[in-house]
Amino acid sequence: METAFILVVVALTSALALAIARRQPHRRLAAAAGRALEAVGFIALFLLSNVAVGFALALALRATTGSFVSLYVNDDVSLLVLSVLQALVWQSWREPEDPAQPRG
Repeated sequence: METAFILVVVALTSALALAIARRQPHRRLAAAAGRALEAVGFIALFLLSNVAVGFALALALRATTGSFVSLYVNDDVSLLVLSVLQALVWQSWREPEDPAQPRG
């Protein structure tokens, strides 16, 4: 039931965003969907990379210090949030600059 509720909420906000976006025809939906899928790919890439580096670091600390470092420290939701931020910054940074926009 909770999953269905979340899906309904996301569907409603997506429909509202689509209705608002159609009033401003300067962007195409296909291009926006492509960028969204690109962002999802970057998020997955950064999340997997962060988890892999976290596991490697935990194992290295176990081996070098002799103390126990749990692998479950990589199971924190903040790692997902930070991976999303990394991906969005990476995607934005990769975009070519628009020479018409003033630098500020």
